[in-house]
Amino acid sequence: MSDQCFLLKGNIEQKLLCLGCNARLGSFNWAGMQCSCGTWVNPAFQLHKNLIDECPL
Repeated sequence: MSDQCFLLKGNIEQKLLCLGCNARLGSFNWAGMQCSCGTWVNPAFQLHKNLIDECPL
């Protein structure tokens, strides 16, 4: 997300990319997305679990 003004241009959804290799890590949607249970979530962020490193606390 190099362009910080994407919302001003009307983009409400976009892919989340790795800054190092540009791999797709997920996406977000400021208007929201519907969960598999039927509930709407606003704003919505989706991450691909298999592409994210897990760091135990």
